[in-house]
Amino acid sequence: MQGKRDDISSGVLDHERLTHASAEFHHHHSHASASHHAGGHHLLQVENLSMGFSMYDPDEPRFFRAKKRLVPAIKDLSVSVHAGEVVAVVGASGSGKTLLADAVFALFEPNAEARGTVWFDGERCDAADLARLRGRGISLMPQSVSHLDPLMKVGRQVRGVARDASDAKRRARMQRELFERYGLRPEVEEMYPFELSGGMARRVLLCCALIDEPRLIVADEPTPGLDLDLAVRALDDLRAFASEGGGVLLITHDIELALRVADRIAVFKEGTVVEETSAAAFGSPEALRHPFSRELWRAVFGGDRIGKATNGEACATEGQHLASGREHASARALEVRGLSFSYPGGRQLFDDLSVRIEPGERVAFIAPSGFGKTTLCRILAGYLAPDEGSVLVDGAALPLRGVCPVQLIGQHPETMVDPRMRMRAIMEEAGPVGDEIVQGLGIHEAWMSRHPHELSGGELQRFCIARALAANPRYLICDETTAMFDAVAQDEIWRFLVEFTQRHEMGLVLVSHSPSLVDRVATRVVKLTDLDE
Repeated sequence: MQGKRDDISSGVLDHERLTHASAEFHHHHSHASASHHAGGHHLLQVENLSMGFSMYDPDEPRFFRAKKRLVPAIKDLSVSVHAGEVVAVVGASGSGKTLLADAVFALFEPNAEARGTVWFDGERCDAADLARLRGRGISLMPQSVSHLDPLMKVGRQVRGVARDASDAKRRARMQRELFERYGLRPEVEEMYPFELSGGMARRVLLCCALIDEPRLIVADEPTPGLDLDLAVRALDDLRAFASEGGGVLLITHDIELALRVADRIAVFKEGTVVEETSAAAFGSPEALRHPFSRELWRAVFGGDRIGKATNGEACATEGQHLASGREHASARALEVRGLSFSYPGGRQLFDDLSVRIEPGERVAFIAPSGFGKTTLCRILAGYLAPDEGSVLVDGAALPLRGVCPVQLIGQHPETMVDPRMRMRAIMEEAGPVGDEIVQGLGIHEAWMSRHPHELSGGELQRFCIARALAANPRYLICDETTAMFDAVAQDEIWRFLVEFTQRHEMGLVLVSHSPSLVDRVATRVVKLTDLDE
């Protein structure tokens, strides 16, 4: 059944099911010291996977007669996971990493076409087999928080469907234990997804994956939005899961975190694996074979500071004595005065908080996950109204109509766009987008005619950034904006944003859990925990 989305198990010999001897390199991959072929086979094996999407030709003027063409996304991709190991998939944004996860679960768009072979625990699987394994052997921790049902309380979502009364009790006990492990308060189980911070939503998704006690976990970007301690704890739990005999396919852009737990690294570029190597090889660029692998290494471990500090000063950390104590304060500023805010029925996030961002500054807000960073960003951009206090832009209140002078670029681009619109219309919502922005953000003309679901998260985020800049804002709010980009793309995006905001004398707020990114970009760091004491 080749060439259809319900067939990814054809055209490959059965040699993969035979007993394996120890080997330094075979079946497209090497072996880690902890790797073993339990039962004489891999836990997961994907061989020669190719995927594409059947799409109408955007250049065809006669729509109803337009021919379809297959747009390739993945080509001849092979990757395996042994029992007892973590395999980290890293690489370029839009290279097909999430599509690999979709293929393992046979989750395909209606216009997708796939060919290849998937084995799980020694058995060759077609799409129906893989569908039956969802939550019953293989668990997914998805990239997008849109996988959470917006109409269902999160506790019920984590517990899932119980087989009987004893299973219901077991799931309730495990849900409470998982919430406690990941710092989710008991009252969180009664919340709806919209009431969660980005980091809290990520932790809920992780709990959903762990509660089913799977053999294999596919974790697609599990750490964006988590502070460093929680991100380390989440990955340490995945490492422990693998060390106890399970397997983990970890899809991530955070190479530094991946190297903490991974046995092997598969580097993706342009829809295929360009290098598969041990985690130890990333200790030095000379140990990496492919030029793109070495480029990733330099972007992560060899980066310099981006942009200049305000007035030539080094990046400073400020606590309670903020805006009012600064000398030579500009008449222009984005200000929060006496802010208090709490969600209905929830705890108070802020009480009499004040902060000031001046033109040309790049101010990083840092605080633990769940403290309210995303909520503060939404208040600054006018999406939420404070219970008390005010937000002023250059001395005036935020406008109720028209384009806001404060533009927010959120951490979940799929929630910021209309899924029914094509990307060109989405990008131009706020006004014409110049070539400087399009080229600076690496937006391809071929993407313009697509819908949001036809792009990767990183590709979609580029459009959200372009739309925000096209509005000619005076202040830009970047809430984990580049968390879904690979290290090389992240460096390119931030160099463009810093240069653009400096040239246009814009103030910038940066929210990130990456200490290295904050060190490289921010001119001032504000610890929200100090301000709210």
